[in-house]
Formats: sequence, C-alpha cells, structure tokens
Amino acid sequence: QKEQKLGNATVVSNNPAGVVYKATFPEAPFFAAAYPDGGNLKGSVIATASPDGKGVLFKLRLSNLPKSGGPFIYHLHVNPVPENGNCTATLAHQDPFVRGEDPVCDKNLPETCQVGDLSGKHGAIPEGKDTFEANYLDLFASTHEGIGAFFGNRSIVFHYANKTRVSCANFQLVADGGGVP
Repeated sequence: QKEQKLGNATVVSNNPAGVVYKATFPEAPFFAAAYPDGGNLKGSVIATASPDGKGVLFKLRLSNLPKSGGPFIYHLHVNPVPENGNCTATLAHQDPFVRGEDPVCDKNLPETCQVGDLSGKHGAIPEGKDTFEANYLDLFASTHEGIGAFFGNRSIVFHYANKTRVSCANFQLVADGGGVP
C-alpha cells in the first residue's frame, strides 16, 4: 500500500446530477507505429455523475485496439490534448493526492491509487481483442468543477503496457445537468 502525501483519495459525494462528459478518440493516432496500416483506436469514454452524486459512472466503448503491446492501460491526465494532438503535452496522471506511480495501484484499495489511474482501479484492457467495453463506478472522480478530482477540463490517454502513449482525447461537456445537451 502506498501512502499518499495528502492522504488517501476521498469519495466524491457532491457530483451534480445529470452532468455528462465524453471523450472521443481522434482519427489519427499519436503513436503511428501502433497502427502500421493506418487508423487509430476508435470509440469513446462517457462519464456521467451518478444519480446520487457519489462518484462517476464510466462507460468505455473501444474498438480497433492495437494488435500487440498490451495489456493496455488508460488514465485521466492533468492537461487537455493540444490542437496538434500531442499526447505527451497532457503531462502526468491526474493525482491530486500526490501519490505518484510507484508502487502500482492495488485495485483492492482504490482509495490509495491516483484518481486518474482508471485502469489500475478497474482493470487493464487485455491484448488480443479488437474491441473492449466496460462500465464501472469510480468513487474518486468528479464532475464538480473546482476540486482536484475534477476531470472535465482534462484528457484520457490510452497507453501500451510499457506506458508509451498511443492515443488521447479531451473530455467535452455533453450535458450540464440542467437539461442543456
């Protein structure tokens, strides 16, 4: 177990109902060698504030996964992807409790993991599949602006197991909870 400099991550219980963010992967990969015949990871990550405000429901729908380099990991990163698509510019994982990356996240103790380490808390994407779908509740992410666990102005990055960044996408507000699509 890793002690975080600012204590363990706290459960977010005040996410505003109805708030939805979506990140859609671009047509061109950041790391072209992952797709020697062209193309990129396809799909999106939809993140919805849970109805009771406790945590965020993540829905991943991905296809055209790389043929090798897995199991694949993915994280919320600190910065958004710039217009040029440079995934390196997204900097490090979202880590408001200053945990760091080592040792690796123990999914049985998600409060000790980086807030942004979604695959560490909820499972990596296995190699050898073309598609991947997952639905889960992350208690430590936030759709409430102004706190360190808020990811709506950040990005998601898809990596090889060796941490090479393959593709990345920004979250965009889809619904603000007030009925505005």
